[in-house]
Amino acid sequence: MKMRFLVAMTLATVGWVAQAHAHGDVGSNQGQCLMKIGPDTMSFTGYQPLKSREQFCDDIPDAGPTIITLDAQQDELRDMNLEMRVLRDVGQKDDNENLEANTEYFSPPKKYKTGTLTFDHNFAKEGKYIGIVKAKSDDGTKEYVARFPFSVGLTAGKELTTFIVLGAAGAVAFGLWYKHFILDKKKKSA
Repeated sequence: MKMRFLVAMTLATVGWVAQAHAHGDVGSNQGQCLMKIGPDTMSFTGYQPLKSREQFCDDIPDAGPTIITLDAQQDELRDMNLEMRVLRDVGQKDDNENLEANTEYFSPPKKYKTGTLTFDHNFAKEGKYIGIVKAKSDDGTKEYVARFPFSVGLTAGKELTTFIVLGAAGAVAFGLWYKHFILDKKKKSA
């Protein structure tokens, strides 16, 4: 009975941590960062060349110059007009609320025949942001929107929270195992 409880608690903790790292329409699949836009997908890669050679998929590690590349996986998106907007997340109820005042970066709609949209931006301040990618057909009959919240320079807190939660879950699991297999067996043999 206690082992079932232990397994359930461990699975619940892992599920909670996975949910805590959810980022709207962006996720990871087989080592590739993917963004869902309508029925299609785009790969998403970010770099901060002055800080590290490492790629990131969701949150940006630090403020500063950043390169983000979006690559359409399907031909449909290559035939559509794509636009990219980054908004400062100031607690607005709707993305259109004070749109211009909250816009950190904007790339106007255009076709990218290669399917690759790359932009450079210097994030001057740490904080929370919202990325919005729109794809619209020439005749306006199809429009897809991908929205994904992310943060800049706030990743240390999330990593610490994850470490603490997983550490606590591990300690509880060890305690239950120790009690069940060591202490209870000593009591039975005494």
